Amino acid sequence: MKKLARELSSLYRGGKALFVVPGYDRAFLDYLEEEINYSKVVSSYSPGIKVGITTYPFPADLHKMENLIIVSNFATPSLIKLVDKVIVRKSEELMREGYLSTFRYLNYALDCPPHRVCKARLNFILSLGDVAVIPANLEEAKVLSPSVTIVSDLFQVKSTRKLVIARQMGELEYLQVRSAVLHGGELVDLGGNGDRENWTQVALGELGYYTPRVTETFVGSGHDDRDIQVKLVEQRTVKPREQGVNVEMVNGNFLFNGNPVGRYWVRGGRFHMQLNCGSPREISEEFPSFTDFISPMSTGKCSLFFSCVKLIKDLERCKEMSMEAYLLARNYVNDISRVNFSHTVQAELRKVNMKSLMKGVTLELKVLDQRIQVEVRGEGDKLLVRCLSCEKFRETSIRIRSIRDNYKKLENALRDLLLKEMVTIRRREYVQE
Repeated sequence: MKKLARELSSLYRGGKALFVVPGYDRAFLDYLEEEINYSKVVSSYSPGIKVGITTYPFPADLHKMENLIIVSNFATPSLIKLVDKVIVRKSEELMREGYLSTFRYLNYALDCPPHRVCKARLNFILSLGDVAVIPANLEEAKVLSPSVTIVSDLFQVKSTRKLVIARQMGELEYLQVRSAVLHGGELVDLGGNGDRENWTQVALGELGYYTPRVTETFVGSGHDDRDIQVKLVEQRTVKPREQGVNVEMVNGNFLFNGNPVGRYWVRGGRFHMQLNCGSPREISEEFPSFTDFISPMSTGKCSLFFSCVKLIKDLERCKEMSMEAYLLARNYVNDISRVNFSHTVQAELRKVNMKSLMKGVTLELKVLDQRIQVEVRGEGDKLLVRCLSCEKFRETSIRIRSIRDNYKKLENALRDLLLKEMVTIRRREYVQE
C-alpha cells in the first residue's frame, strides 16, 4: 500500500481532497503522512498543522482546515460537495492490481427474523469458531460476546479472516464492513445482503451513488428455540470481472472503455458537453451537474448516461462509468481553476519576440488539455489581441510603449482572457492572484 500512497499523494495539490481507498488501514495513513510534506494524521483541529489527514467520519472542527485529506471506504454526496478533488480507487481496481485480495462470500438463509433471539442462528455462529460478528440484535450480542468479537461500531471494524453479518444492511454499511475482508478473508452473510455483493452495486456505492437507507438495530425480544436448518444459498470467490471499466477524459473526449461517448470543453466560464442522445445535444453549466451525467432513462433527459446507453447498450456499466465521469469532470474544472495562468502565458510568450508580434502571430495557450488560440498583430501604435475560440473575451488593444511594458500588458491581457474563459464562477476563489 506504500506504492499506492505515493501515487495518490502525487495527485494532491492542496485544499480538501477525498481519497476513496477500500480496505485501507492505519499503515496506509502513515504512508500518506510520509509522502506529503508538512502533513499529519489528525483526529481534531490544530492550527499548527499545514495538511491534515483523517478518516470518515471525522470531527466537525476539521472542516476549518484549509488543507485536509479524507480517507474513506466510499464517497458520499456530502463529501463530494465538500472537497475540491475526489480520487476513487475502486476495490475491484485495487484487487486487479494486487493491492487487495480475493475473498470468499457465503450466503446463508435462516427462517428467523432479526428481532428475535434465535437459537439456531446463535449455534451456527458459535460453530464457526473465532470470528468477528455484526449481530442480528443486542440480546444476541450479549450471548455471543464471551466467545466471538462483536462489532458494535461499524466504523471501527478491523481487518479479519472471517466476518459474519447477521442482519440486513444499507449499502454504505455493507461497504464499510466488507472492507474488513478485502485483504483475503471470508464473509458469511446471514442477513440477506446478497444483492449488495455485486460489482456494479459495489462500484456505484464506492463512487458515491447509492440509495440512502438507515437500518434498524433491534434490541432483541422473545426467543425462538426451534431447530431450524441454516441453508447455504450461495458460495463463491469474489474476484474482479473479466472485463472491468475504464473511464478517461482525454483531449476533449469522454472515453468509456476506449469508446468516445461525448465531448467536453470549458469556455466562457462554463463547462460544456456535446452528447448524442439520438441527435446531437450541447449541455452547458457553470459547474458539472450530476443530472447531466446520470438521469433516469424514463425522463428522456439527455445525459452522458443516455449517450453511453445509445452507444454501448449496457445499462449497469453505463451508470457506473457515467458516475465516474461525473467525479472526473468535477476534478477537471477544479484543476483548471488551480492552474497558474501567468506561467501559462509566460511560457507561450517566450516563443515570440516583439517583431513577430507586430507582424502577426497566433498564440496557443495550453490549459490542461484545452487549447485556446489567440491572434496578436500590430496595427499603428497598438497591438490587437483577438481570441479565435472564446465566448466572453473577444478582442482588446494594447497601446505600444516600451518593449518591457508591451510584454507586461500583453501578459495581463492574456491572463484576463484565461480567467474569463476557463474559470467557472463557482471555483473562482481558488485562482492564484
